[in-house]
Amino acid sequence: MNHSTVILKITHPKDPDLKAKSLWFSEQPGVTLLTPQKKFLEKTVEEPKYPLLHISRKGTYLEAGGNRLQFHPSMALLRVLQILRGEGDRFLEATGLQGGDVFLDATLGLGTDALVAAMQVRGQGKVIGIEHSPILAALVKDGLRSLAQGDYPHVQNLDKAKAWQALSEAAQRIEVFWGDHLELLARYPSSFADVVYFDPMFRHTREKSASIRPLHEVANSCSLESEAVAEACRIAKRRVVLKERKGSQEFSRLGFSIREGGNYSHIDYGIIHKGGAGS
Repeated sequence: MNHSTVILKITHPKDPDLKAKSLWFSEQPGVTLLTPQKKFLEKTVEEPKYPLLHISRKGTYLEAGGNRLQFHPSMALLRVLQILRGEGDRFLEATGLQGGDVFLDATLGLGTDALVAAMQVRGQGKVIGIEHSPILAALVKDGLRSLAQGDYPHVQNLDKAKAWQALSEAAQRIEVFWGDHLELLARYPSSFADVVYFDPMFRHTREKSASIRPLHEVANSCSLESEAVAEACRIAKRRVVLKERKGSQEFSRLGFSIREGGNYSHIDYGIIHKGGAGS
């Protein structure tokens, strides 16, 4: 299974909170932290270029390929604002999530869709996120933990304040697991979740954003396997959903029916219906 080796850079090593956070990261499964002093005991080999994990009083981020990767629910905030105003969300329309649902995100990434899902399933619902990259899973888990504890901007704008509060509550309903999604999906009992979701689209990322590019340094770039879709169909009660580039051949290869809509969007959603109410 994939492991992550990163170099730790802590701005104030004696700060007890930062020390505790670095210890927490060192205890995350699959993550190996190196300090600059202990990177290499021998100088006879070329130094590998590991990502840098920065832990500071201003936040935590990963530096990879000269770019920063940081958990921040900015896109989720915008979407929650729209949802609270009564506007539609294509992800929610595709997944058909309802209050009390169990939603399994098999390709968690930075957790944006998981946050929106967690808001939609509300208090009795549950969201499970599986991430292949250990360091990305740890970053998102740490960010969700802080968000759930109320570490977010306290703004004057009433709508934004409500959206941040909704995201904070949503973060409490998300569990993050590191591992290969095919292996982990196989461990769940049949009909465990209402909806299972795949979003491997960053494999073809074209965005120039510095917040997106580092994903290529740490994320899984493999194509979605038909075996994983079969496991998802076994687990899902109502539907399995795939998010991909518009025009992608993955929908037909994996047996998904493309959901109509989003004519001006660069992405589409494919659905495999399992039957039952609200499927």
